Order: sequence, then C-alpha cells, then structure tokens
Amino acid sequence: MTVLVVAKAPRAGRVKTRLAPPLSPRQAAELHTALLLDTLAACRAEHADVALLAGHAAEQAGLAALAPGVPIVLQRGRGLAEALRLGVADHAPAGPVAMVSSDIPGLPPGALRDAFAALEESADVVLGPAFDGGYWLIAMREPHEAPFRDVPWSTPAVWAVTLQRCLDAGLRVHALAPWLDVDTAADLGQLRLEIQPSVAPRTAALLEQLVVSGLVPEPTGVELVGSELLAASPWRAVLRDRLRRHDGPETSYTYLAVPRAVFVVAVTDESEVVLVRQYRHPVRDWTLEVPAGSVDDGEDALAAARRELDEEVGGRSDSWRHLASFYSSSAHLSLRSDAFLATGVTLSQPHPDEDERVVVARLPLADALARARAGGFVEGQTALALLLAEPHLVR
Repeated sequence: MTVLVVAKAPRAGRVKTRLAPPLSPRQAAELHTALLLDTLAACRAEHADVALLAGHAAEQAGLAALAPGVPIVLQRGRGLAEALRLGVADHAPAGPVAMVSSDIPGLPPGALRDAFAALEESADVVLGPAFDGGYWLIAMREPHEAPFRDVPWSTPAVWAVTLQRCLDAGLRVHALAPWLDVDTAADLGQLRLEIQPSVAPRTAALLEQLVVSGLVPEPTGVELVGSELLAASPWRAVLRDRLRRHDGPETSYTYLAVPRAVFVVAVTDESEVVLVRQYRHPVRDWTLEVPAGSVDDGEDALAAARRELDEEVGGRSDSWRHLASFYSSSAHLSLRSDAFLATGVTLSQPHPDEDERVVVARLPLADALARARAGGFVEGQTALALLLAEPHLVR
C-alpha cells in the first residue's frame, strides 16, 4: 500500500497565491509549508510507505530540504488529472494507492486506515470530499480511467462530477469525512473555527500568529450542506448547493462552475494591440477580445497565458507583467481570472483548438485604449484588461 502526497516546493509568489492578499507572499509560502508538513506527518503516523509527488524536477531540491529522508516521485503527464491517474497506474501493481492533497491541515484521524479498509472490503474508489467542492484524497486498488475523464478541474464541481463519473462506470465508491482545503481568505476564517492543534500543530501555531496580526477574516457563517450536479462538461458544470446560515434556515444556490482563466493584452513593437474576433453563442454575437482561455489543471497562470497567446494568434513575447486577478461575475460564476500584459510581441501562424474559429485583428494601441475608456468593447473582461494595462503602456 502506497501513499503519495501531491506537493509543491514552498516558493514565495508561486504557492497559495489566492491568499496574497491578505497574506504576504512570504506568509502564504509559510502557510503552504505548515500544511504540507502537517499532512505529511499525519500520513506517516498512519502508514509507513509515504512519498511526495512532485510536479517538476526543479521542485525536488526544495522538497528534499523541507522533508529530509522522504522519497520524492516525479509525476508523469501534464496537469493534475494525469498526475493522479498515472500515479495510481504506476504504483497500483504493488498494492492499493492513496493520493493525498497537501492543501489540507493534516488528515481526519484514521482517514488512511479507513480508506485502505474500504478498498479491502469492496470499494473500487475511495474519495475524501473537500468543503470547496474538490476532494482531498482519492484511493484505488487498481487503476480506473473513469474518475479522471471529462472532469471540469479547478472548479467547485470536481467532487460531484468525479462521483458521477465513477457511478456511471459502475464503480463502487466509499466517501470519507469532508475536510477543509485551504486556498482562500474565507478558508482561513473557517480554519480558525475548525483547526485541531493535535492534528495540525504547525498550521495551528502559524494561524494563531496570523490571527494576532489581524490577517484572518471572520468565518463566513455559511455551511455547505450538500451539492447537486445538474449538468457537466469537461469545461464547466452547473451546481445547486444547499447552504445553511448559522442564524437562518437552509437555502439553495445555483451557479456555473468554470476553471480559472487568463486574459492577455498583447502589444507589438509597432504599438498595435493584437485581438481576436469570435462568435459567442450565449450572446448570439461576434465579440472583439484579447487572447484568452482556461488554465489547465495544475498549470501555472503565466504558462497558460503564454500558451493561449501562441495558440490564438501565434504570438510570442519575452516581456510579461501580471496585471491583476479578478472575479468575472461572482454572483453567477466561480470564474477567477488573471490579466497579463505582454509587450514586444511577435506573430506567426496561429494554431487554435479544432473547435475554435478566431480571426486575428490588430488595433493601434491609442485607438484600443480610447475604445476601452469609451465603453467600446462589449466583452467586459477585455475592456478591464486593457484599462489595467494602460498605466504601464503610457509610461
């Protein structure tokens, strides 16, 4: 039986970025370290064969320094889905495999023993649901493709869609106790309520320091009672969540869960902004947009921005600036976006996805900025990205 803890080296500015602010990049990296070490210790307390699963060879040195003597395995494939799927496939011949997130404050006591016991009895797949709609553990006796097929990764629908994929494939699923995944400021507030120092001593000690510094918000006062999957595709899902406020009755909330996205303001040396024209079916209209697209599971936002610029307009740049992170419509979508500015862009042949029909367009920089200020772009995220880029372009 093997336990693999999915881990990243704690580099400031590269981990727990959704927590900065309210935390500084250094504090976010310290929290990442505490969570990882507490989770690793909890796993080793219950099981002997525990290793770290690293995404890249460059992560190995940092992880080895953080956890001396713990074996480190490099993931195969691209993205989280392939890392999990191939991690199970590579280790299952030696016995059951459990893949554990490192974004959690330790483990619910006895979780690994329960997971492996369920696999020995009758379960094909064991899942540990997270309060954010994902899962903190997946375990199997033998490899199965279904739990990783057509899942809208990096959305609140991951748990619900994964469960449905398993049931559709006839797989027997055992669910462990829900556990907290710490990614946002709201998660910090909930962690303040639920932290167990005996389970996650490093995280509890650091959290107390952050509370004293006034960096941990009050809990939201909302409890997720259940989540119903209404429809799903590989890129999005419609969820109906049942919520209970501590001071009120149960209510429901229906919304669209979609992966993180990037938007790129691409400016050439000729002072032209590179745009794409596309037909958008939900609004039954053509829109003029900056190059944009979804972030693949496990992909860095800047890497996604580089990829989308290349795919949609054949663009390359060596000069990149992160402009801002924002929610596109927080009352209706889970979409979180990052805007980037790329200057000195050179263009070659685009190679969009098969189902994309895009026309590359160029506007003089001054005209594009004037149009954004005047409300001339109907695609709001494009207008926002251009306005965020303007101060840097004027300088």
